[in-house]
Amino acid sequence: MSAAIVSLGRGIPRHILHNRQLEELLDTTHLWIKERTGIAERRVAGPDEDNLSLSLEACRQALRRAGMKGGDIGLIVVASATPDRLVPAMACTIQGELGARGPALDLNAGCSGFLYALAVAKGFLAEGLAERALVVGTETLTRIVDWRDRATCVLFGDGAAAALLAGCPEGEGILRVVLGAEGRGDGLIHAAGGGARMMASLRGGLAGEAGAFAEAIPFLGMECDGIYPFVRMQGRKVFRFAVETMCATLRELCAAESLSPREVDLVVPHQANSRIVEAAAERMGLPLQRFYLNIERYGNTSSASIPLALEEAARRNALREGDLVALLGFGAGLTWGGALLRWADGCDGGDPEEGGRGR
Repeated sequence: MSAAIVSLGRGIPRHILHNRQLEELLDTTHLWIKERTGIAERRVAGPDEDNLSLSLEACRQALRRAGMKGGDIGLIVVASATPDRLVPAMACTIQGELGARGPALDLNAGCSGFLYALAVAKGFLAEGLAERALVVGTETLTRIVDWRDRATCVLFGDGAAAALLAGCPEGEGILRVVLGAEGRGDGLIHAAGGGARMMASLRGGLAGEAGAFAEAIPFLGMECDGIYPFVRMQGRKVFRFAVETMCATLRELCAAESLSPREVDLVVPHQANSRIVEAAAERMGLPLQRFYLNIERYGNTSSASIPLALEEAARRNALREGDLVALLGFGAGLTWGGALLRWADGCDGGDPEEGGRGR
């Protein structure tokens, strides 16, 4: 047995933050951001929105499109680098809200998280441990960026997407998944906020010093007992890693199935920076039109970016029955992953929207 994506759903915040609004806060311009990243706007979660609410919206949409109810789901795997809380796992709360059953777990593999979660769910279904699963990628990254740092804060956005998986015969659905990590690069993308070390700092439990948050200024960075809690990234090194990893992963996926990358009908990459995708496409000799991009309107949503783009591609009819689709991710850890699947056109279409790039 293998597993196939039966339907997809998304949950996106209501508020749109355009680059021009950031011009009022940062020493930057819309043109500077757009040319260097491909991003024009991103979604920002409001006070009444969080990962749980966005994930539930995505899951319910996926269930509705598949004509199923929560009780039909026997596994929930949630990928997130920015969970709403430390304990318990968000997957358990989602299970309770949906009335689902079976195992429920969270994982954090950075921007590769959705692919790691997809592999976990595929394994459960292949072993007969569940009949159907929901795989969720969700992030509220705008809550862990330093809004003084134009090198990072312009990149990220919030959102969630869910894929509903069901068992299928071997040779259909998800054909191959590859995953990897290089822990020596764990400092290239880093955020110390929210962990047990910071919680100890708040109680004065680190180095015997009484730690406390500095005065909180809205949208500005702050330190807690010397711990900088927000995202830091070494952009140039990450860029090189991303391009090399995307190319190597696609080649590995195709070689394992005795295929050429040129036989892939659509590549859905992690939406980190349009320049990364352009460089990878050029290096592999593939037309850029073969890559589905929606980064212009969402920014980098980490573990949510691949399923958000895949959902949009399906809804806009950029995918056809039998298409060979490659999903490629890379992110903090450093982690990477890829999945090769044969598309089964079971997703509800919906009304096309403006923007994006697809066939």
